[in-house]
Amino acid sequence: MSVVPQVLTLFVLMMIGLFAAKKRMMDDRAISALSTLVLSFAQPALIIARMQDEKDPSLLIDLVWVLVLSCVIMLITGTIARKIFAKQPEKRKSILSVCLMGSNCGFMGYPVIEAAFGPGAVIYAVMFVTSFNFMSWTLGAYYFAGRKAMDPKRLVTNPSLIAVVFGIILFLTGWRLPGFVNNALNSIGGTTTPLAMFVIGARLTGLSREHLKDRQVLLTCLLRLVVFPLCVLLILRLFGLPDMVVKSLYLCTAMPFATMVAMQSEVFHSDTALASRAIALSTALSLGTIPLMLLFV
Repeated sequence: MSVVPQVLTLFVLMMIGLFAAKKRMMDDRAISALSTLVLSFAQPALIIARMQDEKDPSLLIDLVWVLVLSCVIMLITGTIARKIFAKQPEKRKSILSVCLMGSNCGFMGYPVIEAAFGPGAVIYAVMFVTSFNFMSWTLGAYYFAGRKAMDPKRLVTNPSLIAVVFGIILFLTGWRLPGFVNNALNSIGGTTTPLAMFVIGARLTGLSREHLKDRQVLLTCLLRLVVFPLCVLLILRLFGLPDMVVKSLYLCTAMPFATMVAMQSEVFHSDTALASRAIALSTALSLGTIPLMLLFV
């Protein structure tokens, strides 16, 4: 497959991050700072830059499909998770449910989809991440702490969501930012993939053999990385949806657990150790499952 070299490049970037963290070239504060840089600056810049690409107006229909179906997929997977882990302690049930509900599309989905389908396909992943941000601070927050936790302020102040809204305005109106501004956005946005993979690699330092003994977490990884994506691919193909809509939703669903889960576990005083352990394990396992999932597209 032509995409294999690109995926291997992502793997090398992750290993560099792991090496740096193992050798203590950077601590948790430095890793968190890099993560903030990606989420608050690099990703929004990438979104705005990509939304200004010349595109067929019919693409708007595809993007609406991705936006709506992403929310439906997360609602269904989150509901299934609550049923599967109904007998688990509340904090554990919340973590595992939110892990299954969404995926780390913003960090891993962008580079994988770009590697598989080219830079123009990133806009599909942007729509998925927009839905994920919405679902995280509505249904995901509800799973953590009930109705009172559903704070709309977290949605309207999310940098990526603001970038998406601004980008859609540019897309619909045909307006374009000055060349020097777009040059800056492309420069910053171009750091998204290497920095994101570096951070993910650095986060793998917390893994140990003991983590493989948690059967519920392993089951959640299997569902998130293999079972749910294949179900999405099969069902969406039966409905005859546009090819790129199906492929993008499939690959976005096949990403490991979202780092947002760890952040929310801290905000809502949940089991942060379980969240971090689950994210690290699913990310490590995804190094094997993502190439496997790519065989189906």
